[in-house]
Amino acid sequence: MEIHINKNVLQNNMRNKKLLAITLISIGVIGRIWMRWVLPQAPHFYITLNGVSQPVFMIDMFFLIGAISIIAGRYIGNKYAFVIPIAVMAITDIYFGNNWILLFTWSGFAMMTFIGYKTKDKSFSTYIGFGLVSVIAYDAWTNFGTWLGWYPHTLHGLILCFTLAIPFTLWHIVSMNIILPLASLPLEYTKTHEIENKNIVAIE
Repeated sequence: MEIHINKNVLQNNMRNKKLLAITLISIGVIGRIWMRWVLPQAPHFYITLNGVSQPVFMIDMFFLIGAISIIAGRYIGNKYAFVIPIAVMAITDIYFGNNWILLFTWSGFAMMTFIGYKTKDKSFSTYIGFGLVSVIAYDAWTNFGTWLGWYPHTLHGLILCFTLAIPFTLWHIVSMNIILPLASLPLEYTKTHEIENKNIVAIE
């Protein structure tokens, strides 16, 4: 028995993935530049304990590139998915400027893409759960880079760096838990619909 896969289906899938890639890069570039102007300067929310004010929540643009990274991994699902977050960061960093920490931020988003890629054949709920894991992995990796660059290279400096990053991590977790499911649901529906309607003809 021979199995023939309809070439039109494959071509449509490739076109859809290319269109999704272009769309994600466009949203990432435009969104990151736009949000740089509209988001208030950090820190944003404080709590005062024993007369000492500490930031507890800091809003940044992480959720945009983070969601794009994970979505690219799951719904594009090939080696070109890794180009998408790197392209967004490279283009916008020309506008914003950057320093050597990009070694950690860029690779951190590539790591999130890889985690998204590993969920491409898993359930939607598992994918969202892995999204949370990727946030924690990204923050741990970039916090380590921050410690290397701006803190004493001691255990105390490492603990201080990770402790001061908690407000950002809280925002990253909350924002990704909101934006990732909302942004992914239409893509998940399309993916499921394509799988159910694949035109595979078996000929004896």
